[in-house]
Amino acid sequence: MSLNLDDIKYFNVVAKTLNMTRASEILGMTQPTLSYAIKRLENEIGTDLLIRLKNGVQLSKAGEEFLEKSAELVSKWEELRRISDHEESITGTFSIGVHPSVALYSLEHFLPELCKRHDQLQFELKHGLSREMTEQVVSWNIDFGIVVNPRPHPDLIIKELCKDEVTLFSDGKKHDILIAQPNLLQTKSIIKKLNFKKFGILKTLTSENLEVISKLASLGVGMSILPQRVAKKYKNLKKIKGAPTFQDRICLIYRVEKQKSLASKEIIKSITTAPL
Repeated sequence: MSLNLDDIKYFNVVAKTLNMTRASEILGMTQPTLSYAIKRLENEIGTDLLIRLKNGVQLSKAGEEFLEKSAELVSKWEELRRISDHEESITGTFSIGVHPSVALYSLEHFLPELCKRHDQLQFELKHGLSREMTEQVVSWNIDFGIVVNPRPHPDLIIKELCKDEVTLFSDGKKHDILIAQPNLLQTKSIIKKLNFKKFGILKTLTSENLEVISKLASLGVGMSILPQRVAKKYKNLKKIKGAPTFQDRICLIYRVEKQKSLASKEIIKSITTAPL
């Protein structure tokens, strides 16, 4: 048997709420991900811990017993973790989740110097959409996140690092093609406000990569929806006057329970004082 401590913690939240939807909201994860974690735990235990109902869930007899025992296990584990909180050496491996585009303009301001000052620190970089990175931090899978517009969460510390503005950019010429990443909240908001006729837009070109979008715009393929910090890598890209805008907050996020060691405090200090 190989029990996953995170799965046990997820089960405890479900047991308290008796509602998978509410529990997934509290944990900051999708309901299918939570359901999979609970089923994985049940498979490891070898029995059903929950009774699924139309309007929620109930604990089975095995679930009631497991809840009592698991609460004690989690408590003991936290006691063991507190032992490491007193360590005085700045060492260890830490993971940072960050959108690739944000990584390109943020990591350079703190990561090289941090690695140089503390040669016993090691880092694992994880990349994805900010909402995915936030979910990974909430779920204990990533230590830190540098994310855009994180939603408040009871288990997260959120520190704003800088602001950015998303709007339309072009090389100064008129174009009838709009280049954008369609699944971003910023893009959806701007397109909803955008008067296609006013700006002469006849068709769209989509890409999942902001660097590709900014490159194409700099080459004159079309106008693009971009964060200013991404667009400024190309000197010929300028804001289009009168275009809708979206304000971004770039933030450092982390779980307070995981970040009490001297090494974690040094990482937090390095990131929050970096001139982003």
